[in-house]
Amino acid sequence: MSAFEGRLACVVAADGSIARGYKVASCERRGEHEYILTCEEPLQDAAKTNFSAVIGSAMYEDVEPGFCTVGLLEDAHAMRVCTYDVHGNPAARPFHLVIFRD
Repeated sequence: MSAFEGRLACVVAADGSIARGYKVASCERRGEHEYILTCEEPLQDAAKTNFSAVIGSAMYEDVEPGFCTVGLLEDAHAMRVCTYDVHGNPAARPFHLVIFRD
């Protein structure tokens, strides 16, 4: 696998739509703050999978501050991102996500 192919990335709007991305097949928003992403490549077949996620605008909109958590799911192609406001309350937020697979 080339170094570039080891990376998957996307920008997701607060409504769960994918603004742009690479090898991320879909995103489903569940409830107020939970997003289930399905990737074209398995996330659990590599020795190491690392994530970096940050709250950020999908395009040009202002973004309320907050934070997000990420985690794998039983489906090898799926993962969960949850977004929160600065007080830790569930809140819909747009986010940027990159997945590195070694």
